Amino acid sequence: MPDRAQHPSSHFPVSVPQTDPLHLSGVWRMDSTEQAAALLAGSESGYVYRREGHPNASSLAEALRVLHGADQAIVTAQGMSAISIAALALLKPGDRVLLGQPLYGRTSFLIKNDLAKWGIEFEDVLATDVSAWTNAFRKPARMVIVETITNPRLSVPDIQSISSIAHQLGGHANSESGTVVLVDNTFATPDLCQPLSMGADLVMESLSKFVCGHADAMLGLLCGRNEVWGQVRQTMVSFGMTSSPLDCWLTQRGLASLQVRMAHAASSAMALAIEIEGHPCIRVLDYPGLATHADHDVALKQFRGSFGNMLTLTLQGGLRSAQRLISLLSPDIPFCPTLGEAQTTVSHPCSTSHRSYSQAALQELGIDGGTMRFSIGLEPKEWLVGKIGSLLSQINA
Repeated sequence: MPDRAQHPSSHFPVSVPQTDPLHLSGVWRMDSTEQAAALLAGSESGYVYRREGHPNASSLAEALRVLHGADQAIVTAQGMSAISIAALALLKPGDRVLLGQPLYGRTSFLIKNDLAKWGIEFEDVLATDVSAWTNAFRKPARMVIVETITNPRLSVPDIQSISSIAHQLGGHANSESGTVVLVDNTFATPDLCQPLSMGADLVMESLSKFVCGHADAMLGLLCGRNEVWGQVRQTMVSFGMTSSPLDCWLTQRGLASLQVRMAHAASSAMALAIEIEGHPCIRVLDYPGLATHADHDVALKQFRGSFGNMLTLTLQGGLRSAQRLISLLSPDIPFCPTLGEAQTTVSHPCSTSHRSYSQAALQELGIDGGTMRFSIGLEPKEWLVGKIGSLLSQINA
């Protein structure tokens, strides 16, 4: 039989592929026991077993590390893997976590239910209230978790102020002590905001959303400073939260167009917000780019000249009006409980992401049956603005 180590292409000049190859292998050959030991110890670069790492993850992680200005970065199986790894690597029984609300519901559930069983303590803090963060440090806190843009009302916490308060009152963080500021940057992406430059210690993102951009991969990112990194990578491996090569390859394809996609979608979202602001069927319109938005000044300071592609509105007619608009929008703008893909989609928090919330909790968040969240996509701006604007005028017809 031919030697499998011999490759037919070895007789031809080596050329460099324009696109990173997809590496589906689950294991790599080694020359000796000495090499195996060196590879597994990290003293020699290379790969052994996919759970420990693979070329597609390394390539994507490095590209995102550079975009975020991070010292370290890993790509994980999904966004919840990234935030779970940070918690498992850095928290111990008795540690206290401050949750900047509103947060993605599954993030709150992770801390309040899954990790509470391990002795992790927590406290909710209104994310946009700077004085509330100061008050929250009346007792030591090991970790702060906050989002760059919250879901679904799109409030914009001041990351620089929160990081400054956390490090002044809780101490600068390392892998053993101090307060670690972890920012979920999913709605913003590194194209809009780089929280590490504002004092955050760690940043996570669900790459399944904007960075991938095509709704065909599921991945997460965790990146941050050397001082807090500690056992992060080992925790990912131990808990089996390593990424898929195919999903990494698909997401790296999406990353190449992130900047132009975000620019187009954000421009369309801004145009739509201006067009429908004050529409008689809309009770509340949330878009950080509007001067009327409560956190507009923070958004001006924190974002890079753009305000993202998420837009939320609450209809006067409540659930009945929302159901009517969802019906009118379909199939051109589908009801789809996700975000960040090429096609504009609409979500209904009360029946999807926030379905388990009590009426009191929904009221506190300013959400009701008429609340609808749009993820603006890549359709022509004029068509999109005209389509949604005209349909809004039909919902009470």
